Amino acid sequence: MPFLGLSMINSKKIKNVLVFASSKHMGDLILALPAIDALKKSFKEKKFYLVADSAYKDIVETIEGLGNVIPYPRNLLKASPGIKRSSIMFNFLRQLRNSSPDIAIDLQGTVASSTMTFLSGARLRVGRSTAKRAYLYNHKVNISGGMHKSYSYTEIASAAGVKSKIEPPKTRASESSMAALKSILHKAGIIEKKPVVCVHPGAGVIYKEWTREGFADVSDWLTSRGFQVVFIGGSKDLEGINKITSLTQRPSFNLGGGLSIGELIALLEASALYIGNDSGPMHLAGAVGAPVIAMFGPGCENMWRPLTERAVILRGDERCAKCTGKHCQYDFKCIKRISSDDVKAAVRRLITEPDKV
Repeated sequence: MPFLGLSMINSKKIKNVLVFASSKHMGDLILALPAIDALKKSFKEKKFYLVADSAYKDIVETIEGLGNVIPYPRNLLKASPGIKRSSIMFNFLRQLRNSSPDIAIDLQGTVASSTMTFLSGARLRVGRSTAKRAYLYNHKVNISGGMHKSYSYTEIASAAGVKSKIEPPKTRASESSMAALKSILHKAGIIEKKPVVCVHPGAGVIYKEWTREGFADVSDWLTSRGFQVVFIGGSKDLEGINKITSLTQRPSFNLGGGLSIGELIALLEASALYIGNDSGPMHLAGAVGAPVIAMFGPGCENMWRPLTERAVILRGDERCAKCTGKHCQYDFKCIKRISSDDVKAAVRRLITEPDKV
């Protein structure tokens, strides 16, 4: 797709580039990493700025050569009273304006990101034509339908002049995160040289969650075969993890709510396998190169599967034709009919260690 905007101005006059990947969802940022990296390389002679949610600082830091990050203070804005919130937002917008962007590229297309793209003051504003406030762009990109979510980002990047091959997302833990994780594992009693399976039973919404009984059964099965099962997730996942461990017969480890994102990256790098629902940690596991078993329910796996060849996607039943994704008269049988045996078979497909599997 030709980038008509650049044909209207002298590209040599573009000095500052501003890219928005400010979604509140971890998975969105991870799937945008290939587009961000390609844009950074394409504009390597320019000053490059990235706007990303401040919560994902550890992920952004894995982008090689990225020095100018403007953190979007979403959590701080939510936690602050009205007057303080206005001050925080004013300071954030001042950072956008101070970057003096000649071009602003909005990968997300949300109300907030499209508005921020406009308020940045960029002469050329690029975003998808289906964005909620697409009228704030002066160059709109038509996105192909039915493709993986990552391609909507790479199509915008291609429209902005990227011609190089766009690679799958890759993240690596920092040395400080690896050192911190080593201390955490030692305190938890997790043996460094014994294989670890990370299990994330949570999801952003309840209808994406596989059964607690299923996670408990698979945990016991893995433990009986020489693996250390480590449950991960945010503090909001702790209740579910505790209910799962109350159903298990064999010991496991609960690091829910106890890891930074950087430490989680380090743990996933060191893991023999990741098992979980359609969620941000699933995408993070794929990005670090861990084998992934992902359970999908109403979500579309063709659009949201992890970008790795080392993945097995499980679905019990096909999504119903009239599925809204949020309400289900069949109690989300599409994900709940995934059996423990299905997961165990997927484990055998992905890993061969220990030999007992």
